[in-house]
Amino acid sequence: MIYYPYLRGRMYDLLALKELVEQRRLSQNVIPIIEPVRDSKELLQTVQTLIEFQQPFSVIANPQVSVYGLNDTKLFPLPDLSKLDFFHPSAILAADFSSDFVKTKGLQKSLLIAKDYELLKAYQKTQVLKAVDKVLIPDVARMQLLVADKAVKLVDPLTFVKHVEDYQLLEDELFEPADWNYQVDNFFGFGDYSMVGHVYFDKGMPSRAIALHLIYVTKTGELRIHHFVSDSNEKMSGQKEKFFEALNKMVPWCRQNMSGLNQTPALEKLLSYAQQDKFPGLGIIKKLSLMHHFELMSRLLELEK
Repeated sequence: MIYYPYLRGRMYDLLALKELVEQRRLSQNVIPIIEPVRDSKELLQTVQTLIEFQQPFSVIANPQVSVYGLNDTKLFPLPDLSKLDFFHPSAILAADFSSDFVKTKGLQKSLLIAKDYELLKAYQKTQVLKAVDKVLIPDVARMQLLVADKAVKLVDPLTFVKHVEDYQLLEDELFEPADWNYQVDNFFGFGDYSMVGHVYFDKGMPSRAIALHLIYVTKTGELRIHHFVSDSNEKMSGQKEKFFEALNKMVPWCRQNMSGLNQTPALEKLLSYAQQDKFPGLGIIKKLSLMHHFELMSRLLELEK
């Protein structure tokens, strides 16, 4: 079983990936897909780290969000990836798609991300679709029929809410990327957007509330996500106080419910802020939450293997 976490190249997403790889906590069965959004040193450094540790990964050739693909001259150009056997050439099936984006060399395996049924159908009998190794699609039966045994399910299990404080109404819910512990419906791998969600915002949206999201596995192998939300949500100010309100809900819940595979170093680091008076910032919180999720998935996949 292969897990394909889909990341936009935001700074803290990349730092989460980079630190996990440096700590050798990311399984070879986890193949992160990066859709670049910024020409940044963090993107370059993350890719360099992935190469150094020979971690399988992919960088989308034709990103469809933000500005990365609009300028051919880069301040932080990526190294040549074409000869790395553990690199997976990938592209989004969109108006600017080119078959060159998914050409492979050596032992490379290519990935195609297809979100539109009509466009995928237009490519159904082409050499491109015959040549790619895997096609990441939403959970749509008629799309799956078009790609047969190349199908990888790419879903967004995170419930999207209009206001962060609305997570108080959900609290604890199923987080099912694609039945990680057994393959169903003839899919051959699974991917998700973790707790970030598939909707891309170029800049963070201000919120009156702070929510901490924690993905965990139950004794039966079910993935769930628990939401811890601040209380003083009447005004936009007071980010530090809101963080500790949410964290002080998370700490006792974790003591009672998180053990074994669910206890990761990233989670322990996040919980340790309860013993301090320092607000780490929303970026660090996001980084640690992502690191926890990806290490948990690594542990589960290694356990299964």
